[in-house]
Amino acid sequence: MHTSDLHFGRPAVEEQLDSLKSSIVELAPDAVAVSGDLTQRCSTFEFLKARAYLDEIRETAPVIVIPGNHDVRWIGAVARNLDVWRKTAHDFKYSKYTRHISPELNPSLEVPGTPGAVIAGCNTAHGISRGSLTRRFRDLGVIGHVNQRDLRKVEEAFAHAAPDDARVVMIHHNPIRGAVSGRHGLANTRQALRSFADLGTELVLCGHDHQDAVHTVEEGAPGLVVSTAGTISNRLRAGRPSSFNLVEIDESNLRITTYSWRNPEGFAPSREHSFPRRAASRSA
Repeated sequence: MHTSDLHFGRPAVEEQLDSLKSSIVELAPDAVAVSGDLTQRCSTFEFLKARAYLDEIRETAPVIVIPGNHDVRWIGAVARNLDVWRKTAHDFKYSKYTRHISPELNPSLEVPGTPGAVIAGCNTAHGISRGSLTRRFRDLGVIGHVNQRDLRKVEEAFAHAAPDDARVVMIHHNPIRGAVSGRHGLANTRQALRSFADLGTELVLCGHDHQDAVHTVEEGAPGLVVSTAGTISNRLRAGRPSSFNLVEIDESNLRITTYSWRNPEGFAPSREHSFPRRAASRSA
């Protein structure tokens, strides 16, 4: 199961969070992937709420999680960008996330099965940094980027994968332009997707845009599938409901089913996409 942008704090919707937990129990996924923005204001209280929620999910399935731009302390990002305190500033900007959620910003998770899967988390939330700068002032601190250091973590995770295992990358920022927002979440979208494809990635999980979407990339990284999960909060775009995606992978196909919020029924399937696996076409 792929979910994102829980935004504990004022935007959180308790009813939806409870329904998401119930859906996890009902669907019994092999893993739950949470692609960032656990908090709204990066406060200790919000992180504590998020950690308690993740611990409850872990009673049903393993969880892999990465930070989003709302989980970064912006003052630490500014200091690091100005080369002030350097490593201290770098550690400070992620300090609440690493203290309360995980010390690993680029985690990986091996999902057993036939085929199995390796999910490699790649941190794209760097706050206000040189790599994330664009010509739009409103992007400041919101846009992310993929750097070489974090790509090496993905490569290391995939090195342990079996030949038929699905290679999945999870990032926070959307590399595909949002239909409503009109924005990419990454400053270096083309380079990032090409790098992921070169590493054998079949599927990219992301969030950030607060609108569910499933795409296949044909330019630069042909056959790469991108799953964008919607938000589980009241920070919606153009009236689109909260949602999460269920990913199913077998030897030949990759299927993604979007579950949308339907009050009072809870989350229910709304759309399904199916794609032939890149690994299957290689072996053929």
